Amino acid sequence: MSKTLRTIATLVAACALFAVPATALAAKGGKGKAKSCAKTPKVGYQVTGTLVSVTADVPATPASEATVTLTVTSANSHARNSGEIADQDAVKKGVQVVGATYTVPAGDAYVLKLDGYEGTDTPSPGDLVKVSGRIARTKKRCAAANTSSADRYAAPDVRRVTISDRDADV
Repeated sequence: MSKTLRTIATLVAACALFAVPATALAAKGGKGKAKSCAKTPKVGYQVTGTLVSVTADVPATPASEATVTLTVTSANSHARNSGEIADQDAVKKGVQVVGATYTVPAGDAYVLKLDGYEGTDTPSPGDLVKVSGRIARTKKRCAAANTSSADRYAAPDVRRVTISDRDADV
């Protein structure tokens, strides 16, 4: 009788050991989906193109009036999927951004870096422009059902705009 009781007790203890890790994994720290969806991660946002126009900031005012407009030649996946740049060819799979016009809006506090300009040389149309920043993106599993990819992105936070001289200096 005691041998049978010992076997049953060992079997119950073994089942309990297997059940505890399974419930711990299912609950993910006891919070489940709510804990992993509490924070929205920020991802890189980069757009490259050729300069169309640039408006300088007025230093006497507290807000930034600087804008940079460019014709897009490339963009990373987050910039393409964010909905900030219009799809140029709806027939092709994915978002085609080459050729779109993109404007870094006034009011964004970003660093404008001029690269390769000498003396009185200023940015002119055709110069290379790189826009870098961060953009908050809701995880797909944390978004509401049937939410589009563009709706999962917030507005981009542009941190740096670099304009590189590409024309001959006079």
